[in-house]
Amino acid sequence: MDFETEEQQLEAIKNWWKQNAVIIIGGIALGIAAIFGNQYYQQQKAAHADMASMLYEQVLMGVQNPAVIDETLTRVNTLVGEFKDTPYASLAALVIARHHLNAGEFDKAQLRYQWVITNAAQDELKYLSKIRLARLMLGNKQADQALVILSETYPESFTGMVLELKGDVYLSQGENDQAKAAYTQAKLLSSSANRWLQLKIDDIGETTVSTKPTTGNTEPSA
Repeated sequence: MDFETEEQQLEAIKNWWKQNAVIIIGGIALGIAAIFGNQYYQQQKAAHADMASMLYEQVLMGVQNPAVIDETLTRVNTLVGEFKDTPYASLAALVIARHHLNAGEFDKAQLRYQWVITNAAQDELKYLSKIRLARLMLGNKQADQALVILSETYPESFTGMVLELKGDVYLSQGENDQAKAAYTQAKLLSSSANRWLQLKIDDIGETTVSTKPTTGNTEPSA
C-alpha cells in the first residue's frame, strides 16, 4: 500500500500495532518465561541432585552404625522412592543390599538387587547388580537361576567377572570341564596376573573327556 503522507504511514503503523500487539507481546512474554523457566528448572534439578547426594552420604555413614540403621533404611527408601532418576538411588540400594547380606537377610538383598536391575538409569549399575544377584543365588544353591542371569549379554568390561562367576556355578554343579574353561577364559581376559583364578584352575586339575563305551565286535590289537 502506498502512503501519500507520513501521517498516513504513521496511522497505518498504529493500526497494525493495535491488531498485532497482543500476539507480539505474548510471544515476547513466552520467550522471557521460557528463559526464566529453564533457569528455574536447572536450579531445581541441581537442588534435586544435591539432596540425593546428601542422602547417599548419610546412607554410607549410617550403614556402618547399627544404632541408626532404621534411619538409614528410611533414607534409602526415600532415595529409591523420590530420587530414582539419580544414580544415588541405585548406589544406595546396592549399599543396603550388602547390609542385608551381612545380616543374613537374603530375600531383602535380592529385592534390592532386582530393584536396581529394573530402575537404574545407568547400565553399568544394572550389570553390576545382575552379577551380585547371580552370586547371591549361587550362595543360596540356586545355581540354575544364577546361570540364566550370567548367560545374558554383558559389555566387555564385565566379561571377566561373568566368566569367573560362571566357573563357580559350573563347579558347584560338578561340571569341572566347563568350570575350568570359564576360569581359563577369564584369566586370559585379565589385564594382570590373577593368582586367585590360577588357584581355581589348579584346584580342578587335569580335565578329562568322557567317552562312551564301544559296542559291537572289535578286532584285537596286533
